[in-house]
Amino acid sequence: MLIFEGCLFIVQLLLCIRRVEGQNLTIPETWQSPTSNLSRGSRESLAHEAALPLSTIDTSGDTGLPREPRDITSLYAVLALQDYYSGNSSWRTDVVDNMQAYIARNNFTGGDGILPLYSDVLYWGLALFYSYRNETYNNAFITPGDAASGTGLGRDVSFLPPSNCTGGTFAGGVFYMDGSDYTYVNMISLGPFLSLSAYLFEETNEARYQQAAQLSLNFILNHLWNGTLAYDGLYLSSCQIFPKPLSANQAWFIEGLSVWANVTKNDTLTTLLEDVVSSVTRVPSWTFVGGVVYDSNPDVDPNDQILKGIYIRGLAEARRRNPGTDLAQYIEAYITVQLNYILDDARTVFPNGTTSYSISWTGPAASSFVACGNVAALDVLNAAFSLVESSSTSSNSSSNGPDSPASTPAPDASTATTSHSNVGAIAGGAVGGAVVIIGVAAILAILRRRRRAKAVGAVHEDSYALDTHVVDPFISPRARNPLITSKMEREMSQLNSSTSLQTPLPVAPSASDTSSSQPIGGEQPGMAEIPSLVQRLLNEFLQGRQGELPPRYDE
Repeated sequence: MLIFEGCLFIVQLLLCIRRVEGQNLTIPETWQSPTSNLSRGSRESLAHEAALPLSTIDTSGDTGLPREPRDITSLYAVLALQDYYSGNSSWRTDVVDNMQAYIARNNFTGGDGILPLYSDVLYWGLALFYSYRNETYNNAFITPGDAASGTGLGRDVSFLPPSNCTGGTFAGGVFYMDGSDYTYVNMISLGPFLSLSAYLFEETNEARYQQAAQLSLNFILNHLWNGTLAYDGLYLSSCQIFPKPLSANQAWFIEGLSVWANVTKNDTLTTLLEDVVSSVTRVPSWTFVGGVVYDSNPDVDPNDQILKGIYIRGLAEARRRNPGTDLAQYIEAYITVQLNYILDDARTVFPNGTTSYSISWTGPAASSFVACGNVAALDVLNAAFSLVESSSTSSNSSSNGPDSPASTPAPDASTATTSHSNVGAIAGGAVGGAVVIIGVAAILAILRRRRRAKAVGAVHEDSYALDTHVVDPFISPRARNPLITSKMEREMSQLNSSTSLQTPLPVAPSASDTSSSQPIGGEQPGMAEIPSLVQRLLNEFLQGRQGELPPRYDE
């Protein structure tokens, strides 16, 4: 306890110094159109319009989505999040029934015969959160005991830190893939694990989720966060870092950190979140000088442009958890930039009334319907209408959920703009959501709907080179491990992050420690039955049986 409090005091002191120096949450003058006058109703209509063609996709055949199941979970996520933000249940059948059928056919890892990816389980885990306990926690999450022994989790090679590894323990890491000699831990597994653990602790107040969230955050800060961005991953056996600057690697880090800081009421973590957001939104590998997001690295597959929507989803959650703050205003401006870009340059309305968005938010506009383009755009459009509070809630922004159904106008596709040029003229828009990380959540939607009334206490470029005055990184231990030589490395060398002090980070609190984590309160009404409901549903999915559907949104 004393060690934990001492480490926390040191980090808090450094962050106080950092804050005196000045928080860099000013909106860059180079960002194009960071404001919009579109009403909430218009924004909802645009989001509904973009969701319509996605609701007709037959997931039993060719979906047009290049990465399954990741893109499938994103499809269900944006539909579920749109219902959550709007307070409606327009896509309830699409999310619940179709998701069940898809999993029954393909299981949680896609069923394509390759080694299972634990990241796939985590994607589904954000919709069916109980799969977390059965799959990833037991088979891929590195506990302190595993880290100390360097063995276990089905590995026949040691993953003790090599002598050249200075980041400390590997506890909190999450293996990307199953395999006896596979020791790669990366952000697309670790980030969702952090987010999911934080959400689960928020809902259940169970100590195992508290420890999992804190340890996974510690791993990121000790090994993958360099003060400017989060690297892709780390090979534990050699301690080699693979940089791969990609917006998605920041997405789940931001979302998980924002949830964890909010749940624990930890001002130190909130300050860290501010630094992370102000830093990663200025990285030229995915944010152009005008502020628009585009993963421009030549090693990034064009099909992976859908991941930038998840990045916006994470930022939207950070904004939602910190209403009325400088951080919220900064994120709102960043999201609105994306909104105006996609409406002006990426949107097409075809003669049959179908709306399609290009996978590139800078254009050219889509010449035919592109499913993954609409999925990514919906993360922007969903978040955009959540930025505009209804009149009944604008004076009270401490709620843990979005506007109530009674105060939220239902989407009306008839009010949506019908041409690209008209939308460009009013320069408005919508954005991409993040209440739940890959919030595919029929189940998670139930949990959040039941928690909606509970307050969480609001915490009240002409050049692509990154200048140290523009990015002022959080003072924390840097990952000083040997990098893999590649053209990624050459690009990463352009990111001039300041040399940071080697200071201790907060260690995972014990289950009884309340100094850094405050209980969420007693069990919420109706919460007790959720684990058994999800477990029964999961068992039916895994066995490929058709059974009782998950509870509806409004139950």
